[in-house]
Amino acid sequence: MATLVHSIPSISFLSSLTLQPLKIKTHKKSPSTSRSEPIKTLTCSTSKPNNKSPTMDGRKPTSKKTRKSSYGTSRRSVLKKTFIQEQVTFTSQLSSDPHVGIIGGGMAGLLCALSLEKRGVKSTVFDTGIHGLGGRMGTRVIDPQPLIFDHAAQFFTVSDPRFSELVDDWLEKGLVRQWQGIIGELEVGGRFLPFPSSTPRYISVNGMRSLADSILSQTCMVNVVRPCWISKLEPFNGMWHLSENGKPCGQFDIIVIAHNGKCANRLLASSGLPLIARQMKTLGLSSIWALLAAFEDPLPIPTGATPFEGAFVKGVDSLSWMGNNSAKLLGSKTNSPHCWTFFSTAAYGKRNKVPQENIPTATAEKVKTGMLEGVEAALGLPKDSLQQPIYSRVQLW
Repeated sequence: MATLVHSIPSISFLSSLTLQPLKIKTHKKSPSTSRSEPIKTLTCSTSKPNNKSPTMDGRKPTSKKTRKSSYGTSRRSVLKKTFIQEQVTFTSQLSSDPHVGIIGGGMAGLLCALSLEKRGVKSTVFDTGIHGLGGRMGTRVIDPQPLIFDHAAQFFTVSDPRFSELVDDWLEKGLVRQWQGIIGELEVGGRFLPFPSSTPRYISVNGMRSLADSILSQTCMVNVVRPCWISKLEPFNGMWHLSENGKPCGQFDIIVIAHNGKCANRLLASSGLPLIARQMKTLGLSSIWALLAAFEDPLPIPTGATPFEGAFVKGVDSLSWMGNNSAKLLGSKTNSPHCWTFFSTAAYGKRNKVPQENIPTATAEKVKTGMLEGVEAALGLPKDSLQQPIYSRVQLW
């Protein structure tokens, strides 16, 4: 999800969310102005204007002080605090050579940076990734075997002509290929129904994260800062100032939030943009557990079923997807352990939700056990008959 905080008409963004409260007014050149280009003013109006609305004329906006919330604050609490903000109004001229700060280095953030570069606009991407960029295009490799897991996006399809051009380039470079493996629906008890041929599904031959690296390799005006968890977005002197736990991370003419809903809400809580924050309230957020598990032997296939590489699971409370990464990425040429990615249902994720940055050990074990029991149920296996994985890890998306 990408959230546009401050934009100009000459810059377009690839975003899954379009926000409308920003209105651009172009003022005609006054006799006393020596510059030839018009002044662009960005304002956000409310239904109940505040006569003491802060401006960006070189003064720090004044607003009612609120108690600083911790990162663990609930989304609802953050939103309530967000709506009592005073609205920031920009009146200073936008730079002819703007610098854009992009918070989030997943697909949305990286494609935004690439799109900006094609228009001659420099940007800095801030990402929390320790192992690399990519966000939901994450790939985890565990040495020394090695084990390999796509632990978020399992495949992708193409419907947008602009994205199709990028995928064609990836195909030409050998970065992606069509996923020819059998995919279908697995009903509780082990009944598997393969999907008929449909829209091509694509996978990255070296794991999804390599596509993030490919996007970045096409740029020369993009600076990347990671791992960095931007904790505050603050307007001052006509610029947006970013910081990480009190440490300044730079100032920018434009900010793009290409991060998940909870992080976006946290940043907007003190940004002076209550109207955008109100639009964020309409987004529906789901928590999904991912279980990465490597097995010494192949998982048993239900009697009479076709061996599959991916399945959408139906009728199991704790499981919605299971995908064989080893078969998908390495094919039959490997004798290494069998690496599977399992996803929970949204309902199971909601019931077992915890702070994703600090998952308690007890919760991780509970989720692992529950999801492996779901695998048994989906495959029609007796309880406690599934082989124990030689490696496992859970992650909450």
